[in-house]
Amino acid sequence: MMNIHRKWIVPALTVFLLLAGYLVTLKPVFLHRNGEWTRMLTHASTVAVVLREAGIVLEDDKRTTPDAGAPVQWGMTIEVPDSNAGIAVSYHGGTSYVGYPGDGKISVRELLERAGIRLADGEWVFADGEPVRPDTVLAAPPRVLAIRPAVEFLLLEDGQTTRYAAPGPTVGEALWQAGITLHAADQVVPAPATPLDSLGPAPAVIEVTRSRPYEILADGKSVSARAAGKTVGEVLAAAGFALTGLDYSIPAEGEPPPPDGRIRIVRVREEILREQSQIEFERETVPLPDLELDQTKVVQGGAYGILESILRIRYEDGVETARISEGRQIVLPPQNRIVGYGTQVVVRSADTPDGPIEYYRAITVYATSYSPCRLGVTPPRCNNITHSGKTLQKGMIAMVLRWYYLFQGQGVYVEGYGPATVEDSGVGPNAPYWIDLAYLDDEYVAWHQNTTLYFLTPVPANVPWILP
Repeated sequence: MMNIHRKWIVPALTVFLLLAGYLVTLKPVFLHRNGEWTRMLTHASTVAVVLREAGIVLEDDKRTTPDAGAPVQWGMTIEVPDSNAGIAVSYHGGTSYVGYPGDGKISVRELLERAGIRLADGEWVFADGEPVRPDTVLAAPPRVLAIRPAVEFLLLEDGQTTRYAAPGPTVGEALWQAGITLHAADQVVPAPATPLDSLGPAPAVIEVTRSRPYEILADGKSVSARAAGKTVGEVLAAAGFALTGLDYSIPAEGEPPPPDGRIRIVRVREEILREQSQIEFERETVPLPDLELDQTKVVQGGAYGILESILRIRYEDGVETARISEGRQIVLPPQNRIVGYGTQVVVRSADTPDGPIEYYRAITVYATSYSPCRLGVTPPRCNNITHSGKTLQKGMIAMVLRWYYLFQGQGVYVEGYGPATVEDSGVGPNAPYWIDLAYLDDEYVAWHQNTTLYFLTPVPANVPWILP
């Protein structure tokens, strides 16, 4: 049973919706004929179809208002003349009809007087939309005569104000009716399509800014254009040229238009340039208690950082005009190189030709030798007193001054020379580490070679971890 109901409900609902849609889209129109009003509901698209639906057939010389080809609007009124109606006369919101004489020799004013209408001062007559003078003799009967009152308005142009009166109904028509010729590029405020009766109490003010020819230089081209505007910016906008972004004009867009009519547009763009450079890393040393004395170990490898400089480059008409620094920023910070040096003292022993020794540090040095009269000074002279104040003899060595202050009196063993103490200072050759071996003049042995220097125990209280 439920399926049977569904079978009939769907078609019935469809028919109902179609009928409802048909009724809702009907348009009401009103026919006015021979003083009688008739209301109709119609789907007709034009006035001619409405007349056909109403069974009205017009004679060839009769016309409806609006015309038979006009589209049907919701609630519109259609004026239908009867066979004796004649010319439709629209006056003060009403419509009447007047006959046209057979000989056709009648003026507009006389035709209106036949319709019982006497023109007042300032009223204009329009025959089928075209203005005609009241004394004009009609050569053929118009379909419609319309009488419109003139509306006063003030024309503001070039700082001067002039009073006019015209029926309009728009600003543009009123200006034309007043004999004011406009160029297509002229500016009119309010716009020409604005109804006169929307401008408020008379006299309304209509401002006209006349256009003039301009030569506009933009994008490498010269363009002639006619435009109106109180400022350069308004002229450019009216001529279809836009200032976008950083663009500017010469003269500036806020200035009055130039007397010579030449305006230049400068196209401006900017680019951001990022330049990168290296940041040097620093070097650090740290003590490593688990690393033996005089040994080193890289704790952290060094890495260059990246410094970025930002430049704003300005181009005007494709030509670079400025470079502006926007500052710098560190994109990647540098990483310091860290080298550890050993601080662990290890005491070792060794057998030498001079007997066993016990030492805590052994380094390779470049050794030279000297004696009281072989000091290597100019002019030559002799001296047997050491820096420490002792008398020079074999078993003493000299070091550069900074080493001397660290190791003065320290017991050492020099391979190939024997045991010695640090008692003197001097200036040696350009070598990383250097010592000078003391001899007496009659025992002198020339040294110019590398050898091993052992620092003997006991270990001093303040061991220099890094040799300068």
